Amino acid sequence: MPTPDERGRASEAPAGILVKLKWFVGVRLLLASALLGSAVILDLHERLPFRTPPLYGLLGLTFALSLVYALSLRSQWRLYWQGLVQIALDLALVSLLVHLTGGLDSVFPFMYIFVVFASASVLERRGGLVVGILSGLLYAFLVLAEWTQVVRPAEFAGGLAPLRSTGYAVYQVLIHAVAFLAVAILSGHLAHRLRQAGQELERRGLDLRNLQTLHRAIVANISSGLMTLDLAGRVVSFNEAAERITGYPFAALRDHSWRETPFVACPALDEFFANPNAPLANPVLEITVDRQDGPPIPVGVSCSPLRGADGEAAGLVAIFQDLTERKRVEDQLRRADRLAALGQLAAHIAHEVRNPLAAISGAVEVLREDLSLEGPNRELIEIVLGEAHRLKLITGQFLDFAKPQSLLFRPCAVRPLLEETLRLLDRSGERHPRTAWEVTERVPGTSVLADADQLRQVVWNLCLNAIQAMPDGGRLTVAIEPERSDRPSEPQPTHGHPDESASVEWVVIAFRDTGRGISPEGLGRLFDPFFTTRPSGTGLGLVIARKILESMGGTIEVESQIDIGSTFRIRLRRAKAAAAVS
Repeated sequence: MPTPDERGRASEAPAGILVKLKWFVGVRLLLASALLGSAVILDLHERLPFRTPPLYGLLGLTFALSLVYALSLRSQWRLYWQGLVQIALDLALVSLLVHLTGGLDSVFPFMYIFVVFASASVLERRGGLVVGILSGLLYAFLVLAEWTQVVRPAEFAGGLAPLRSTGYAVYQVLIHAVAFLAVAILSGHLAHRLRQAGQELERRGLDLRNLQTLHRAIVANISSGLMTLDLAGRVVSFNEAAERITGYPFAALRDHSWRETPFVACPALDEFFANPNAPLANPVLEITVDRQDGPPIPVGVSCSPLRGADGEAAGLVAIFQDLTERKRVEDQLRRADRLAALGQLAAHIAHEVRNPLAAISGAVEVLREDLSLEGPNRELIEIVLGEAHRLKLITGQFLDFAKPQSLLFRPCAVRPLLEETLRLLDRSGERHPRTAWEVTERVPGTSVLADADQLRQVVWNLCLNAIQAMPDGGRLTVAIEPERSDRPSEPQPTHGHPDESASVEWVVIAFRDTGRGISPEGLGRLFDPFFTTRPSGTGLGLVIARKILESMGGTIEVESQIDIGSTFRIRLRRAKAAAAVS
């Protein structure tokens, strides 16, 4: 009988036993049907050597039991014990078949072999060996019972069994018993090896599935884009990061040539497919990729050939990253270096120029009051005083740019501050008579966390630039729009800003004018020191505004179109305090 370990293994794998028992039922029905069909055909043409009614009854019982087995298997209840019952009843049915078809002269003792095979499959190696021994014993007891007339032999046309010698009967019993035992050993060994092979295959399959899952997870979650190509240059894979970077879905590129992808301008791909087995001269390079849903972006690409076990090229893998953010950070770092150098220069200039300039300006004022100059001389004096005033303004902006600001963060009401600044601009004489302005606020009473004086300077610079961009009049619209972001801001305050959580509430203040606009070349240099589009400008107003905003943890962005206008957006943290000062 099976050991407890084997029964435990069988009980731990009900799905495997269920499949085996279903096959067991199917093979039984197949054998019974073949036996029934052959018996009917032979019975119609000639008389069989044994009585057929008991045989038909036995086959009918076999079909009935198979139906009961099939119905019981649907419940999947105690499958191991169902297998034992089926094997025991099959041994009885085969013994009855051998008895009804001549006993010692029967040609059906081989049917025990199928029961032995089934038991080795269901009950493992020891179960098959036990059933093999039982089969030999049952056949021996049946022959002995009929030989000794304990059981009356069935009517058999040949009637040779009583004439057989005792040695012949013993020989038949031994031959069949040895055959059953050999089949049991062989089938048990094969079943054991098959079970081991199945377990190993299952383990390998599980490892393969885990490896495939890990591979898909790695490819899907890496931040770099990944594209693989076959030797024909067709796209084989394109991960989610690649779709996000290029804007192209994998479905649109699958099985397409690389020349139909955004990487058509990549020289490394051209080089590889011209000679796949040659090493790449420049496997790492930067190119510009045309996104499907946006402007071109800079991309860093690393190409590497895929080689088979024989070392021959099988394809190419390209790993790439969007360099837009890196380029932006590099520009910021270069700008910061320039600003640092210019800050030192501005401090020296302001130091050396401001005092002599004040003396010159004062002396010229005295001369203008003491001397009654008319005509060209009067104009020259006014020119000197005007230029001195302009130099004083430039040195003042140098000082604002160079010296660190001491910031006092408090909640500031945005709308009153904007309206006050615009009213001051109205009285400054800078506004054209046909220039109108408007302040809109989506959420009334919006406040930001900032230094009010510094914020006024930022607003003054931006509004002044907008008005000066509309020399023939126009419209300036200032919109206050709250915004929520789940990521922290990139620039962080440097002077005592309170801690904030990763989820930040922002206020966006957009300054939209209908002026001349800024060219694409000008947009790239807009925040460079001393860059200006106005002859009288110093090129420091926007630089100072950006510096102030960054010191308060804010940002500034600009969009512009020629002859349509410009939009400057500043973003500051929204104040949580209920009270605000302007």
